[in-house]
Amino acid sequence: MLPLPGARPMPTGPDSFPASGANSLASIARRAVARAVDWALLGLALAGVAFVLSLDPLNGEPVSPGARAVALALSWALMNVVYEGVLTTWRGRTLGKAAVGIRVARLVDGRSPLWWQSGMRVGVPVVVEVVPGLLGAFAVGVIYWAAAWDPMRRGLHDRAAGTVVVNVR
Repeated sequence: MLPLPGARPMPTGPDSFPASGANSLASIARRAVARAVDWALLGLALAGVAFVLSLDPLNGEPVSPGARAVALALSWALMNVVYEGVLTTWRGRTLGKAAVGIRVARLVDGRSPLWWQSGMRVGVPVVVEVVPGLLGAFAVGVIYWAAAWDPMRRGLHDRAAGTVVVNVR
């Protein structure tokens, strides 16, 4: 397929991006801080959900630990998908990414991801997060930390979605 007249070629490596400033590749450290901020915000919301789930609304009795754990895991996944999916599609970044000055961009044209790309980007780690125990935590770590070994600093979720994370300023 031939590119449109006047269109820039799709980036093929780190040399396709500026060395610093706007649209340069975001560092792993900035990405990690943004992720920590986002997870802290989601954790606060989850604490509210945990409080609501502490008693069965029908009879006022405590909810069983197993049912509560399942409800919290599903709540975390749903909140994560909605929060990150909506904000990344709408603005190209979450509150954590905005705080550290980075954004998610489509690899092909630098614009904010389409809804399915944002969904893929958040969906890959969320699906793995529901795996219980250390196996799930290890797999999520692999998804994110793959960016440390990628020339364009793309995690497995970025590669699946066709996105890259760049600096805003």
